[in-house]
Amino acid sequence: MSKLIFRFKVTFEDVDDVERIIDVSSKNTFKEFHHFIQESIKFDNLKPASFYKANDSWRGSEEFSTTNKQNARSAGACELGKFIEDPHQKFLYNYDPEVGNWHIRAEIIKLLKTDDNVKYPSLHKSIGIAPKQFVDPNKIITDPSAKLLQEADELIKTLTDDIVDEDSENKKVNDFNFFGDEVDESEIDESQINDGPPED
Repeated sequence: MSKLIFRFKVTFEDVDDVERIIDVSSKNTFKEFHHFIQESIKFDNLKPASFYKANDSWRGSEEFSTTNKQNARSAGACELGKFIEDPHQKFLYNYDPEVGNWHIRAEIIKLLKTDDNVKYPSLHKSIGIAPKQFVDPNKIITDPSAKLLQEADELIKTLTDDIVDEDSENKKVNDFNFFGDEVDESEIDESQINDGPPED
């Protein structure tokens, strides 16, 4: 077991299109795994967290907590290899349960041999941008087209200070063009038009 590496697919329960593929040694503790997940998704790592050993339906049972919690094992004292019995073992990871209440799933997708040149845990692959930590995960837009529109709106807001108001510029030009771009000849009083030099 000491030479075994677990490749986990780590995903948000409430956010699509974000994955972290993380290689974890059987000798790494749950707390080390916790710290690395925080690093990979750019969260602050200041709040309590727990792992729950889960079944195929993602129902959690045995708990491994980063704080001293009654009826839970210490995440810093438990090596993953001692609690994995299934090559597709699943864990639920709950971060900041009091405020953010982030729910993340970690599932083994591959078993590997350790590489002596790699420090574990290590990031194998990163897909998508993780959500901002202080946004309610239940209010995150998951529809791709809606997300694109939201991102476009945010980008436009950041650029408005640098954009010249074209309407005001056009207004300045039109102030000097009393008839506009086109003249309606029906509005011209022909009696006011001189056909030649003034008569003596």
